[in-house]
Amino acid sequence: MIDDLSSMEASEIDALPFGYIALAPDGTVRKYNRYEADLARKDPKDVLGRNFFRDVAPCTQVQDFEGRFQEFVNDDEAPATMSFEFEFRFRHGSQKVLIGFVRTPLEREVIVTVNRRRDRGLALSTDLTAEPARGALRNAAGQRVVTCGPDFWLALESLFEGGGRERRAWQLRRVGRAWARRHLDRVEGLVQREHGKALREVELQLALEAISGSLGSLGLGLFEVDFSDREAGVLLVEHRSSPLAASAASDHGGPGGEPACQILAGLHAGFLSHLAGRELVGREIECSHQPDQPCRILVTTEERLGRLESAAEGPDAELRRRLGLPEPTPAPAIPDNPTVEMVSDAP
Repeated sequence: MIDDLSSMEASEIDALPFGYIALAPDGTVRKYNRYEADLARKDPKDVLGRNFFRDVAPCTQVQDFEGRFQEFVNDDEAPATMSFEFEFRFRHGSQKVLIGFVRTPLEREVIVTVNRRRDRGLALSTDLTAEPARGALRNAAGQRVVTCGPDFWLALESLFEGGGRERRAWQLRRVGRAWARRHLDRVEGLVQREHGKALREVELQLALEAISGSLGSLGLGLFEVDFSDREAGVLLVEHRSSPLAASAASDHGGPGGEPACQILAGLHAGFLSHLAGRELVGREIECSHQPDQPCRILVTTEERLGRLESAAEGPDAELRRRLGLPEPTPAPAIPDNPTVEMVSDAP
């Protein structure tokens, strides 16, 4: 990937799922992508042109990082790449990472890649203990748990039949939001025990991995959040292995049909609302119905969603089409001289 990394456009660099920092031989920052900015909680505009070791990440002024960097830059006989483990110490907490150095065709420029090392202890344990005499299951924390197959999800959705598709979807999302609030209480306690901080206080990616891991331990699949359109006020959640989508596919004899994961749309809206500190809404814009494809859930504000759904042209319309939102329904034409029909209330 050496040539690919050095020739990428700014938008491609920002879309990478790992930190990307291009450094001059003296440590001056030439490029700094969105992932790294989120990890360090820094604005790229405040980082470019500054010395990485002195001004941006002073904790790297050690032999294990800056020393290795200088040796890598000055040793023309060294391999084109190298990697090592390191721990960043931010004001908002520490983070273990895997650092990579990559030479580029430019004069002694080095690309530094940063991959977070996940603390797998954050995921709730999937080990279950059975109590046959009581017909009970408990997880590693001693909490009572139950397993729910496809029949349960289909029965739950049937509670909201009869109110129309949109109202049914709204009710399911409402269930998901209520579920998110209660589930976050458990994840919050776990993060505080592990890091001594609230969920909002830890690094964003760490918080998201803690939540995703907790869902995985419940058999609800795993998710990632795409921040590529964050500047446009939009987050895209890709949720894989949704049991709801699988249940719907099984019930309908295969892929297809309307979105089946509206509960998850509400769940993710609840999660991200908590982390963002503002009210957000979720809409499932693509349901996989297949285990190898993710369900795609749009999370944004109610106002922003309304503008996207109604935009007929311009940047919002382009973003709506790229995300896969339906085309806006044209308003009914109003005649120039409408005829008003008087209707009496009398029997």
